[in-house]
Amino acid sequence: MTQHTGELDQTIAHRLEPWTARLGDDRKAYFHHVLRVLRLTDLLFTHSGEPGAPPSTREEFRTAAVFHDLGIWAAGTFDYLEPSCALSCDWLIAQRREDLTEVVGSMIHDHHRIRPAGKPTDPVELFRRADLIDVSLGAIRFGLPYSAYSTLTRRYPDSGFHYKLVELTIRRALIHPLSPLPMIRW
Repeated sequence: MTQHTGELDQTIAHRLEPWTARLGDDRKAYFHHVLRVLRLTDLLFTHSGEPGAPPSTREEFRTAAVFHDLGIWAAGTFDYLEPSCALSCDWLIAQRREDLTEVVGSMIHDHHRIRPAGKPTDPVELFRRADLIDVSLGAIRFGLPYSAYSTLTRRYPDSGFHYKLVELTIRRALIHPLSPLPMIRW
């Protein structure tokens, strides 16, 4: 990993700082999930052969990654897509980056979409694929070797992130048995 790694880690840590209390014991787990997703966007982009800078250097990817699941903790709900979108929109407006609200909102809203959200290098689809690789613990990889995912998990350990997802799914299923995974989109 390059010097970009240290800068990215610091940027994401800084952006998550205001949410430390809300994330509580899950802060490290979420921080590592965000970084794994961003690194996976880079790997998928490189694997595609498309020219250009790594997606993790682009503001829309950094913002979507930080906020994509944050509604779980900020709004206290497993039906978190809309709260996460609202948080990202507020942040972008505060940063005077209103130009990115639409694409970031789509990246967050569609990151659990079942069907593809565009061509493989489209920002929404690239982000969706990266998140799916991490959520599936590397079982689904879109052509990436498992060793690439394994390397990421050594750098950014799970720290209980997937356990938290299972816990939230079970809790939601007990309360809303007809809608256990409200974030899934077609």
